Amino acid sequence: SKAGTLSLGTSRLRLAATAAAAAAALSSSRALATGASSGRQSRSAFRRLKAVMRDYKQLSKFRLSALVALTASAGFAAGSGETIDYEKLVWTSLGTLSAAACANSLNQLYEVANDARMARTCNRPLPAGRLGSRHALLFAVLSGVGGLWMLAEQTNPLTTALAAGNIGLYAGVYTPLKQLSVCNTWVGAVVGAIPPLMGWAAAAGE
Repeated sequence: SKAGTLSLGTSRLRLAATAAAAAAALSSSRALATGASSGRQSRSAFRRLKAVMRDYKQLSKFRLSALVALTASAGFAAGSGETIDYEKLVWTSLGTLSAAACANSLNQLYEVANDARMARTCNRPLPAGRLGSRHALLFAVLSGVGGLWMLAEQTNPLTTALAAGNIGLYAGVYTPLKQLSVCNTWVGAVVGAIPPLMGWAAAAGE
């Protein structure tokens, strides 16, 4: 009788140990699955963020905007004389970059239909449908306001006025004139000449 009772107790202990092991294995499996799912979600979110940033880069024509900022920097260096205020140079470059991004974004908003018909431009964010018009307009407004605010706070009214005028000239005159007359190239020449003047005005104040 004692042997039977002992055997029954041992069997129960074994069953309990087996159940505990199974529960632990299930819990571990669930934890691994949750971790894997979380990892996939993180990678997916990162890929989406990367894609959005790439679309913003295309919308702003970042390389062209950076080149515009570089010409403003050259004008700043030329207008600085013997001593260059590097902090103001950085602010001037950033403000010019943002203003150029605004102008280029407005340009693409205006030319969605034309861009959709050309192989070179049909994959831009707007004609491809990756960004909506309101989204692009908001980006343009924020870039423009941010750039002009930086220039107003860190340089002077003349530099800010030149930047605002250049946004209007590029987006409001050069872009629509492209479809009407070769005279747009003359306007484009003026647009290209203004950033070095902005740099000079920021450095020299005149």
